[in-house]
Amino acid sequence: MKIAFILSRCKRSGSSRNVIEVAKYLSEWGHEVHIFANICDPLVKNVRFHKIPEISGNYLVRNCLTTVFETLLMKLYKFDVTVAQPSRYFSPDVCHVRILQKIDANRNTITNVLMRAPERYNLKKSKHIIAMSNSIKHDIVKHYGIPESKISVIYDGVNLDEFDTRKRSVYCREIKEKLGISDKNFVLLFAGNPFSRKGLEFVIRALPHIKKQNTKLLVVGNDNIVPYMEVAKRLDVADRIIHVSFTDEIYKYFATANAFVFPTLYEPFGLVITEAMASGIPVITSASAGAAELIDDGKDGLLLSNPKNEEEITEKINALLEGDIAEKLGKAARKKIEQYTWEKTAKDMLKVFEEVSRVK
Repeated sequence: MKIAFILSRCKRSGSSRNVIEVAKYLSEWGHEVHIFANICDPLVKNVRFHKIPEISGNYLVRNCLTTVFETLLMKLYKFDVTVAQPSRYFSPDVCHVRILQKIDANRNTITNVLMRAPERYNLKKSKHIIAMSNSIKHDIVKHYGIPESKISVIYDGVNLDEFDTRKRSVYCREIKEKLGISDKNFVLLFAGNPFSRKGLEFVIRALPHIKKQNTKLLVVGNDNIVPYMEVAKRLDVADRIIHVSFTDEIYKYFATANAFVFPTLYEPFGLVITEAMASGIPVITSASAGAAELIDDGKDGLLLSNPKNEEEITEKINALLEGDIAEKLGKAARKKIEQYTWEKTAKDMLKVFEEVSRVK
């Protein structure tokens, strides 16, 4: 089968990692896989990358031009299946929905508003839709009136070798020495962009109320940390926060943490949630996050009913400080997530592609 993935930026970090991981397996199984994007991280040799030039540094202009170029290019190629986000390319066979512009927390931006039209058009015209969680499936049905029979829910996988708990002590020592973290510190990890939507402020507001005063909050992300440090200064907890720019070695930071705290306001899935689970650390996240569908509250993670509630966040964090609760939750999380590999994701997506390729 000849398959094309169409997107703007194909990176191993973030949601587009799905394309890289799935493409690897599809190519190993004998399929011809092509990726069309502005930039792309290294791929296995059998996957073909087609670079789309970036004409402008402006986000809106760049995405509009990329969409036009990619749509025109598809006229020159003959693929059995084309796969794209509904707002990134016109008329893909399969819409892989990772976020809905219709309900994104940044819904009032000009870019978001303009992207809603192609999103609606493509969702209705596509042969099939892959939603990365049941919550996204629900939103597609609710906001666009798409029949449920047209939508398959396929969760992102996780690389169990990369987030290997047996290597945790080595990575932990490396990062702690690099950042000056003591073994006596209880380390909370927050990772993601943008900080506003992912709920960083709510974690910071919980810090003064955590029982262990030697708790450190390790923030990983490329967003502007300054306004959040101002909040931390007012709460007298600025010295407990360490900020690191986003890294391709995020697995080392998961290995360093005692827990992952992620009170996101809107999260179609949340790959960092499953990566934390694979790292064997307990997760505290919003019940509304897509990946929270994989968590049994109190058994292999802790879910927040209101991510904005600093008292609830504090309560969940303090619960991890009691006895061996954190260790038990972390072990259970790792066991749970071992069911969700990238190979499974690729197999499930391939079934959809095979069905779609038969529809003329």
